[in-house]
Amino acid sequence: MDEQKLDLILQKLESLESGQVELQQITRAIRDRQEETDAKLEALTMDGNKIQGNTVRIEQKLDENLSDVRGDVRYLSHRVVALEMEVDKLKNR
Repeated sequence: MDEQKLDLILQKLESLESGQVELQQITRAIRDRQEETDAKLEALTMDGNKIQGNTVRIEQKLDENLSDVRGDVRYLSHRVVALEMEVDKLKNR
């Protein structure tokens, strides 16, 4: 082979090596970004689970409070009826 052909082959090899290095850098950058994205997604998932847990606790507490309020209303209703009956008895004396 003559010198020109060898130089041309060498240039093409150097060009390929340069392209390969660039592709490796791009691949590393993509992988790094993917790792960042995965970490953010995991953090969001944990936040979502925490919010869901808080929501369940709030719903349970509201149910307990509602039950207490219903019991209080029932008690007060019976108490009002009893007092009305007492007032009627006093009126009828």
